[in-house]
Amino acid sequence: GHGLAAVVSQVEESTRGPSISSLLAFEKVVEAIDARQTVIPMRYGCLMESEEQVVQLLEAHRQEYETLLIRLRGMTEMGIRLLWPASVPPLLGPPKSQGAAYLASLRNRYQQDTLAKEEILLADRIVAALARWFAEQRREVSSSDQGRLLSLSFLMQKIHVGEFREAVRNVSTPPGVKLLMSGPWPPYNFVAPAD
Repeated sequence: GHGLAAVVSQVEESTRGPSISSLLAFEKVVEAIDARQTVIPMRYGCLMESEEQVVQLLEAHRQEYETLLIRLRGMTEMGIRLLWPASVPPLLGPPKSQGAAYLASLRNRYQQDTLAKEEILLADRIVAALARWFAEQRREVSSSDQGRLLSLSFLMQKIHVGEFREAVRNVSTPPGVKLLMSGPWPPYNFVAPAD
């Protein structure tokens, strides 16, 4: 509708989450379309009540989607994941009050979502080393039992994937930090504004 197309399928209503086979099938469809033409890859689970609502969505966001398709034309996403080893948290006594416990939980959550100084320095060094091959980049951090995972996503022209991979092979990391490169992918991390 309105010069745009959406790839949709019917799904059964379910209270359970999607199966792994559904997620893999979704990923294969998005990758197949992305290999042939420019796509705005939506995350799995975008649900609409009817085909009419899909057409209305295309109409309501036509200008936004057309601008995004122009920006993504010929582009792909590459990723670098940096796993920082888990550090031992300082031993603190139990909070003396509910208020102190609440503030401590906020501090922990804020620290988990914020890049540490050494993470920022390494990310900046990697981004600078790869700057000639990408148009945009995004950063995200998450924590787990194994450590902190710093994800760097790069939007780049498909024709530069080989050069990008070669440049990443020359990136050195601090002792204990593991680096994993992935991609090329449909540009999932670049369909929404950076803010």
